[in-house]
Amino acid sequence: MSTQQRFDRLGERAWGYDPAQVDDFLDRLAAVMRTTTTPPAPGAGDAEAAQRRRRLGSRQVRERVFDRVKGGYDPGAVDAHLDAVEDELFAREKAAFVAEHGTRRWEEHLELLAGLLLGRLNRPHGERFRRPSSHRTLGYAAADVDVLCDRLMDALRGEPEVDPRLVRTAVFRSAQGQRSYEEQQVDAFLDRAVEFVLAMRP
Repeated sequence: MSTQQRFDRLGERAWGYDPAQVDDFLDRLAAVMRTTTTPPAPGAGDAEAAQRRRRLGSRQVRERVFDRVKGGYDPGAVDAHLDAVEDELFAREKAAFVAEHGTRRWEEHLELLAGLLLGRLNRPHGERFRRPSSHRTLGYAAADVDVLCDRLMDALRGEPEVDPRLVRTAVFRSAQGQRSYEEQQVDAFLDRAVEFVLAMRP
């Protein structure tokens, strides 16, 4: 594990990312970035997808969560760095996939992904995602999620290249019952949305 402090730490009483976890993950990522091969791109076959899950790739960077500790690394700085790494890894994965399977296969993957996203975005407000299993379970405020969905829809319709920060930086209030959406389903959708935005880049 690297002993070098990679990011500024917060004050002793402020909660930041666990430096040990961040450093370990970045050391593993650095090893991946030094290699000439990359995990199979999104849309790969079952065997390739299984291999992709076993190795670090753009999805693993996007989904990584760190514990919080007092005096830890500044989350904003860490997140910004990981976003840049994710962008580079995804570009590699896309290039590798197109080189192996061709542009048409990649376009087919984009069409499928777009259909999944639009199918969700086109639903009415308050009906885009399922509710938590229990009315006492906290979820994301449906109104906040719907606002983001509207912004994403407008961006996809009107801009040739959408900034992934629109999705990456989204923050939702907590809510319960009919005023909320299940967090896991929303998170899975946002993951696909970032993937699609990155895939649309030239």
